[in-house]
Amino acid sequence: MGKYPNSEIHAKYSDWHYNLVKLDEKYKRLYMSDIDRLWIEYSYNGNPIIAVIDLKWADSDDGMTSAEKGIYEWFESKGAKYYIVFINRDFSIFKVQNARDEIKVFNAEEYADWLLSLRTVKYQHP
Repeated sequence: MGKYPNSEIHAKYSDWHYNLVKLDEKYKRLYMSDIDRLWIEYSYNGNPIIAVIDLKWADSDDGMTSAEKGIYEWFESKGAKYYIVFINRDFSIFKVQNARDEIKVFNAEEYADWLLSLRTVKYQHP
């Protein structure tokens, strides 16, 4: 991930959590989404959290799961706007989706401008 390798603690915790059910069936009630790497756009003025962004490859089968939708709705209830950004492999197309499944497609410069616009507009869905 970027200039840093995958987090060993996140990988080990995920495996441990997933394998709890092997210890006892009661652990089937536990559920955790593995969106452990969220990007946070923030500001030094006013409300510091501008947007929570989850990145996914555009060619993956990863859509918004029901767990992610619930988590993102929780962020919104706390005043933090959230988006899933599907990016093609050459970083030329950025598809931005919110929890209401509203989608906007940008090229790289348009996406960068959209990120900037989040800082000047109180709240803007794509």
